[in-house]
Amino acid sequence: MSDLLNTAITGIRLNQAAMSVIGNNIVNANTEGYSRQSIQQSTNSALKTSAGYLGTGVNIDQIIRHTEKYLQDQVIRDIGTLSEADTYLSQVSQINNLLASEQTNIASYLNNFFDAVNESINDPGSMLGRELLLTQAKQLTSGFKAVESRLQDQNTAVNKQLVGVAENITSLGKQISELNQLIGDAMGNDGRVQPNDMMDQRDMLVRQLGEYVQVNTVDREDGGLDVFIGQGQALVVGSSLQSVKAVPGSTDASRYDLVFESRAGTQVVNKLMTGGQAGALLRFREEALEPAASSLGLLATGVAASINEQNRLGMDLEGSLGGNVFTDVNNAQVARNRVKASMDNLPPADRNLNVTLDDLSQLKASDYELRFTGPGREYTVTRLSDNEVVSQGILPTSYPQTASMDGFSINFEGGSFRSGDRFLLQPTRNGATDLNVQISRAEEFAFASPVRVSASPANQGGAQVLSSSVQDISTDLFDKKGQLDPPLMVRFTSATTYEVLDYSDPANPKALTPPMSNLPFVPGSNNALFPSDPGGQTIVSQGTAVGQIVMGSANNGYPGEQVSVQTTDPETGFIREQRLTLGADESAESMARRLNSLSGVNATAYNSIIMNDFSGAGLELSLNGVNLTDPGFVMPGEATADPVPSPLTADFLRDRINNSPDLKVQGIYAKSDGTNLTINATSGADFKFQVDGDGSFRAGDAAQLVNAPAPGDPALDMTVGGRVDVQLAANSQMQTNQANGVFGSTPSGVSNYLGIQVTMSSGSGPEGQPKAGDSFVIGYNNDATADNRNGSAMLALGDAKLFSDGNQSFQDSYGQLAESVGILTSQARINQNAGESMLRQSMDAMQSVSGVNLEEEAARLIQLEQHYNASARLITLARDLFDVLMRL
Repeated sequence: MSDLLNTAITGIRLNQAAMSVIGNNIVNANTEGYSRQSIQQSTNSALKTSAGYLGTGVNIDQIIRHTEKYLQDQVIRDIGTLSEADTYLSQVSQINNLLASEQTNIASYLNNFFDAVNESINDPGSMLGRELLLTQAKQLTSGFKAVESRLQDQNTAVNKQLVGVAENITSLGKQISELNQLIGDAMGNDGRVQPNDMMDQRDMLVRQLGEYVQVNTVDREDGGLDVFIGQGQALVVGSSLQSVKAVPGSTDASRYDLVFESRAGTQVVNKLMTGGQAGALLRFREEALEPAASSLGLLATGVAASINEQNRLGMDLEGSLGGNVFTDVNNAQVARNRVKASMDNLPPADRNLNVTLDDLSQLKASDYELRFTGPGREYTVTRLSDNEVVSQGILPTSYPQTASMDGFSINFEGGSFRSGDRFLLQPTRNGATDLNVQISRAEEFAFASPVRVSASPANQGGAQVLSSSVQDISTDLFDKKGQLDPPLMVRFTSATTYEVLDYSDPANPKALTPPMSNLPFVPGSNNALFPSDPGGQTIVSQGTAVGQIVMGSANNGYPGEQVSVQTTDPETGFIREQRLTLGADESAESMARRLNSLSGVNATAYNSIIMNDFSGAGLELSLNGVNLTDPGFVMPGEATADPVPSPLTADFLRDRINNSPDLKVQGIYAKSDGTNLTINATSGADFKFQVDGDGSFRAGDAAQLVNAPAPGDPALDMTVGGRVDVQLAANSQMQTNQANGVFGSTPSGVSNYLGIQVTMSSGSGPEGQPKAGDSFVIGYNNDATADNRNGSAMLALGDAKLFSDGNQSFQDSYGQLAESVGILTSQARINQNAGESMLRQSMDAMQSVSGVNLEEEAARLIQLEQHYNASARLITLARDLFDVLMRL
């Protein structure tokens, strides 16, 4: 009888407990984070009887939570994904709206500025247009600064959010670690009794943590939960906790880093913190905010650098060379501000370095890290946008030193650089901040060109000037205010050759240093007359053998030599060597032709000799196979031959030379001032004279006396070799193995870059070609208020391809920035929609397991009620049976 009663009682207890659990499920159906619970039951141990084993009722084993870890993990991941997408979209949308807004659209400011340039140069002498341009220049800087300020505000907001995220991560981690301790205590040694509500609470905390960072969890045997965030960084292990903080960066205090803080110190974990708000903020800063700031800075830097450079190449309304319109991009303070030293660098803080900009087309919208990696003073420079090493080397101990890369240079001025030193380099980041209008008066806009080219009224040919421009005002040509030093003359020596002379004395133009002689001109084509390589040099043939009068020989006496040209690549340091062997007695004409076959070499040949003091009644003279004293020579246009004067005269020989078709083919012509005969060879051909008859003359710079041979002796051979000028490209040098040859033992170059360029052309036919003697004078452009040539060049900058290796204009650069941010915004919106869908699906899946279904719980409650009533009936039956037995 007692067995039946005990069995019924166990049923009553089970059903009471089960109904309590179901009631708890029902009332917590809308409680966030609550997991449906149920009772896990088993049969009590049976009693052995003679008839067999007799059951003793039911046992309550455990009240369990209905949950699946893989579903919980999926929900946490999807919460993090959506939180990351929401945060990223919120942030990047602000930049997208900023760049597209009419009030902050830099493209509009640029258009307004160049429209004002166009208005101004239409009437360069008008102050109205100039004042408008000055106003637009100020508005342009304001526009850049407004956008830069908004980006800086957003960076500050990101820093504040990172601080809040770090505090929340640490706070949640602390609560989880405390719950781990409480759960462990509650479960006891056997671990069977689980504190379900506390475990639900812990799961809720983990899900909240997933909003801030990617989370992975590992269950412990003691009921605890280890929590790892980001790329596997331990936040909670059992009841121990690591703190997360947001602190100013060691090299850039305006850029906060997330760090793990422990007894061992702090560890920067930016790259390891992925997912959630933390991952979104860090990714947004890296993918959108910093590139936008750098691109904006690059654009502002490009505007300042290009406009400043062009204005410096012009002449202002008052006749002075132009200055900077905006702050100089290589201003000493600006250059220093581009470098930020790490706070972790060891003392003393004596490192002195700066960054200057060299080539706008090579600049990247990126920051760089200079790190001294050791041993010693070895360093690497890494471009942070793609983590590519762009330069490395060993810093010498002497200063100053320069390392160049990506269009900028690091200038080491001094200091105790050592292994472990780190520096953040920002060549373009602060370009908008540094952009300020430098000029104060509208007259300072330099619309005129400082040079003017004038054709001689006596010109007979068809050569004409197409354009003239100034490329660099730092050359010696512009040393004297208000004039060129020296003024220049371009004089044609034939239809296909010209020379450039010093025109300081108009009555006596003379060769430049280095000379520009016998330069080629192609009729019918556009010809740039001056060297355009700022690093170019000219080596003049000045060896002992050059220009010597070799008596008694038909050879020029040049000994032959081996010439080598070495060119150093400025980026790689690689040296390329080219060699050429010049033959003995080889003409300058042949040398120049063969030297021109070398890369980076432009050689020209020419020859010249002065002859005078002719004496004797029967002197006979031949030049390169042409008898200059032939009594039967008839001048073109004349019927009879002119008598040969006795003694010979410079004018007679000039006419004979200039009217000889054979000598003309060789590029040989002559000039006379009545006393001195100057014979020139534009081709660089050797002069091969034969002297006979009776008499003498003087020849060469030393006025060497040349006597005709004695009667009956053979004619005297006299040979003069030509000269070669070699123009070398930048970073090149020439060497020779012959000390007494054409170039001397140590050929040294002289800069041939004048900083100007004149382009000329002509007709290609005989009437349109230049004529020998035609000349053009290049002088300073005085009284040029109506000149707008430099202003036109400034206007052309609006469409010029200045960025990205000459592939992008200002508008292209800004358009690329706006487009890239727009793409990021669009992708973020897609990710947000996908994240919402994924989270709904994972939440539905988890709710199907852990959620409370009221209909199911009500049905189960009715079922338990029936079970309860049945168990109660057993007790009643046991009582009735007991009463019957008692009455027996």
